[in-house]
Amino acid sequence: MKIQALVLTALLSLSVLMTVSCNNTSGDWAAKIDGKTISIDEFNRYYYTQNKMMANVDSKEEVDKLANDPSYANHPFLNKANFLDHLIAQKLIYSKAMNDKSIDKEELNTILEITKIQTASQYYLGQKLKDKIKVTDEEVAQYYNQNRRQFAGRTANEATAYIRQQILSYKSRQEANQYVMELVAESEVKKEGLREYLTKQKKSETPAEEKKEQ
Repeated sequence: MKIQALVLTALLSLSVLMTVSCNNTSGDWAAKIDGKTISIDEFNRYYYTQNKMMANVDSKEEVDKLANDPSYANHPFLNKANFLDHLIAQKLIYSKAMNDKSIDKEELNTILEITKIQTASQYYLGQKLKDKIKVTDEEVAQYYNQNRRQFAGRTANEATAYIRQQILSYKSRQEANQYVMELVAESEVKKEGLREYLTKQKKSETPAEEKKEQ
C-alpha cells in the first residue's frame, strides 16, 4: 500500500477543488450547505481524485480496496463519512475566506494561484513519470537489510509499505528533477531581469545608506 497521509497535500488539492461549483440541486445529494448542494457525483469526484493523489494510485478500484482495508477504517480521507465532514469544513472556511472583507484578497488570490500551479505541476509530473518509476522487491529487501533497526516492532507489511514509499519518493524526486532540467534546456529561459532589478535597487539604496554612515 502506498498511502502517505500528508495533510498539507490534501489541503492544497482540496483548495483547488473548492473552486468547482456545488449548486447542482437535482438528483442524489451528499450534503447541503446553506441551500447549496454537494451532489453524489461531485462528492465522488472530490473523494476519488483526492485519494488517488494521496495514495498514489491510478483507479477508483484501488481507492476502494484501500478504503475497505480495516486498518484504514477511520482514515480522515478514505473513510467517506470522515471525508464528507472534512469537505464540508473546507467549503465553509473557503466561503468565509472569499467573503471576508477584512482578509487581504490580493494575498489570498496569490496563494490560490501558487496552489493551482503547484498542484497542477505535481499532478502532471505524477501522470507523466508514473510508468518510469518502479520499485522492485530486491530494492525493498536491500533497504530493509541496511536499516533493520529502524523497523523494530513493525510488521512485515508495515515495513514493506514504508520502504516502498520511501524508495518511490526518492525516485520520483530524481525523475522530476531530471524532467525539469530537460524542460529548461529545451525552453528559452531568461533570468537576467531579476539580477538587473536587484542591481538597480541596490544602487538606489546606496546613497541613503552612505548618509546614515556619515
